[in-house]
Amino acid sequence: MSIDLTPRIDPAPQEDLKLLTALIHPHLEGRVVQALQELPQFPGFTLVEVRGQGRGRGVGGTYVASEYDLVYQRHLRLEIVCRSSETEAISGLIARAGWTGRRGDGVVFVTPVESFARIREAGAPSETEGGAR
Repeated sequence: MSIDLTPRIDPAPQEDLKLLTALIHPHLEGRVVQALQELPQFPGFTLVEVRGQGRGRGVGGTYVASEYDLVYQRHLRLEIVCRSSETEAISGLIARAGWTGRRGDGVVFVTPVESFARIREAGAPSETEGGAR
């Protein structure tokens, strides 16, 4: 039995989707996540531990690489795919929950999403393939 690996993505998206990406302090994770969970339409999110340098070139960072003595800031990258109409409210919520007033508070930016498919739905066999696996 061969499996068709072509994803079933609706060519005409029903909604204009955006990828909202925020870099936040790790110690503020709970505050930001709690604020997101209080939204009426909880968007779901992905968190990734990251390190890097902002305009301050890592001053006050917590990670030192041994070979070149580079200083990095540790942050969490929060990624949310949401409707275009929700980006301003969600980014404002993240900015308020992640604010300390000090250098290195992080950033929030929005990029367009070209296509979107849930693996559970896009990978499901078609009726001609015989239903459930």
